[in-house]
Amino acid sequence: MYNQNPIAISSNVVTGVSTALVNGNTEITVNTSKLQGYKIYEKSDSFVVSIGNPRTIYKNIVVLDAGHGGYDSGATNKGTKEKDLNLKIIYTLMKGYFSSNAPETKVYWSRSSDVFVTLSKRAAFASKVGADIFVSLHMNSASGSSANGTEVYYTATNNANSFSGVNSKIIATLFKNNLVTRLGTTNRGVKTAKYYVTNHNTVPAVLIELGFISGSRDYVNLINPSFQSNSAKIIYDTINEIFTNYPTGR
Repeated sequence: MYNQNPIAISSNVVTGVSTALVNGNTEITVNTSKLQGYKIYEKSDSFVVSIGNPRTIYKNIVVLDAGHGGYDSGATNKGTKEKDLNLKIIYTLMKGYFSSNAPETKVYWSRSSDVFVTLSKRAAFASKVGADIFVSLHMNSASGSSANGTEVYYTATNNANSFSGVNSKIIATLFKNNLVTRLGTTNRGVKTAKYYVTNHNTVPAVLIELGFISGSRDYVNLINPSFQSNSAKIIYDTINEIFTNYPTGR
């Protein structure tokens, strides 16, 4: 019953707890002094919110990064902005998969709305949340309309094997193979580059160039809701494949 019993707090990082009655349901908000992971479980006469460092709470942790945002539109074509495509696929469409189908994997998004986030904050976010892998989504662009296809980048200087044995090149190869095979896009390969979010990362990190927003063939696909949904599902499936083949051991 709403507000009937006091809430016991046993963590020194909890700065406050508030309750509210929202549409007939009790809503409890827990404020902490630093980012924490959490799990909720029931006891016979109560329920408990267990909080702690994300790596002690979650088996798998991934950061998903929607490229560009805010005043940085990225590439554009016919009024379509790269920043919007990135966000729709990697956040709007993918959040449903993870919330309902992947209880062992915690996802943190570098942005969940049309805001600008600096490259340094994006890369540092992976370390802050204790991520196991980092995946950034972008759309490519060229001066003409003939360039089409999918390519995935990693940085050679950030390619050491993690505890699980996976590295940036392995992840890049899996994403490239799965996207090209299932979407039918042109295979432009796995490539190396010193993109900030892959080069200045502390975990295996990749940058996906899903297709050319400037491309005559790719553009039609990129604005197609079915193609967008398929892309989100393939990225989701590949993340699960990575954690299945290279378990974190937590």
